[in-house]
Amino acid sequence: VATPGPAGPADGAMVRALTRNAVWPALLGLALNAVVSSAINWQTGLDSTASLLNKPLPGEYDRFLIASFPQALRISYARLPDPTWRPLVVHGLSNPSVIAVDEINKRLFVADPTANKVYWYKLEVQVPSKFLITDGIQRVAAADISAKGLAVSQAGDLYISGRNIAVGAAGRDAVYKQDASALTSEKVSEIKPLRLWTAGDGNWVPVLMETGMPSLKDPMAPSTPQMMQPGPIAVDLFSIYWGNAIKGNASALAKAAVTVPAPFPGAAQVPKPKIGATSLANNVKSVTGLAVTASGVFYAGQPLGGSPGVFAMTRGDALNGCAEGKDCLRRVAEVASPVSLAWDGDATLFIADKSTGAVLSVPSTTIAEHELEKVADARGLRSIAMFSVPSAAAPVTASWAALVCLILAGLYQ
Repeated sequence: VATPGPAGPADGAMVRALTRNAVWPALLGLALNAVVSSAINWQTGLDSTASLLNKPLPGEYDRFLIASFPQALRISYARLPDPTWRPLVVHGLSNPSVIAVDEINKRLFVADPTANKVYWYKLEVQVPSKFLITDGIQRVAAADISAKGLAVSQAGDLYISGRNIAVGAAGRDAVYKQDASALTSEKVSEIKPLRLWTAGDGNWVPVLMETGMPSLKDPMAPSTPQMMQPGPIAVDLFSIYWGNAIKGNASALAKAAVTVPAPFPGAAQVPKPKIGATSLANNVKSVTGLAVTASGVFYAGQPLGGSPGVFAMTRGDALNGCAEGKDCLRRVAEVASPVSLAWDGDATLFIADKSTGAVLSVPSTTIAEHELEKVADARGLRSIAMFSVPSAAAPVTASWAALVCLILAGLYQ
């Protein structure tokens, strides 16, 4: 009986070929089947659990620059890099001012100071035209508030800087939070935003009712001398940032904790807040624009000396603030009249310049001075925001694309 000898080079090559021809197509079939059956939303690039692991490949986003034009009583958008403005909201606004976007829930927020309300609209990108539209329904996000700044957290909560006009002259400038769950309520106009931080001397401040008397049902809010008249605001996971439009004796730029346990009024002795606000910068007379990016905190304003422009500090310096005399503030760009900033979530900071009537941009990846690049003409603009969505033309997610490429590479080894 003949016994098989050791496999030679030719036999090994044959085994590898057979294995490759049998296994790799099977794996490719499994991968493609997983892509089809993974409940991927081909318009958002997310799976059924909205996992960010299935993020589209870089560059596969449609970027929309949204701007408010108060004199024209409208909100318009430009699908970048095309600088052409197209109408988005043309009815129902008496003074569209600051705006903000919730990219996850596809919501556009618009402050209307004349109406003393903040409205929101549902956003949608039409396919295949890629026109940006709303669902045509104007909803109330907050009422009886004169808003000067808007920001949206990753959870979809709306943050508002301004004053509650329901209590008249007794009201103080403050930063408020409207929970995301309240935005879908039919009685949202009756739901008062929670007051987080108030301009004051550092003590707890009760919520005032329309009668001018303190409420015994609402928790008190901590006050801080770092707040005078907050304008632009921004928020991340842990902190809320505000720039004072009129700073008085307060800092120009400050931050505080997003959540502070607050006592109810009526106690014999109300403890002082254990957590106060942190001064970040005080090199400008007032802050007119604010954006928190992955690399740092950017803000716009008129400095105490020199030309107006956009300034920034790194994330590390923003942890404890930039002490006077410390060399941590950088001028990013010289802009004649910056009124709003917006970050695209990637590598670009957009600047609304009122004096030139244009939207400009600079890189946001480094805290250094950059040359300005003109993005679009925008006469009469007031505020800008970015809305980026995965392109419907690129539905395959990065993780599956990498797996498929790996399998295909194996077929040709």
